[in-house]
Amino acid sequence: MNTQYEIAKIVTKNQISDERIDKELASLSQEKWNEQCVMLDKMMKDHVENRKDKPAEDVMLQDLINVGTANNVSATTVWIAYLKWMDVEYTVPDKM
Repeated sequence: MNTQYEIAKIVTKNQISDERIDKELASLSQEKWNEQCVMLDKMMKDHVENRKDKPAEDVMLQDLINVGTANNVSATTVWIAYLKWMDVEYTVPDKM
């Protein structure tokens, strides 16, 4: 089980398969993902700051959906690409 994928599915309320996520990640070049992540980062920061009428997580999810739709990939895949771009990786801590 890929913990990062599972968390992304929860955040985006999507049960896309891990295989589909991998396929979608491979559908764009790293350069294109970098461009999309820079744009997404700016959009989310701007929208969260300036859209106080809606919960931040709703605004973020809509931004993920918009970027995904523009690139023919799921919001879940966009979230994973964004986390990789930010060098964030979720892990399950060892039990004590």
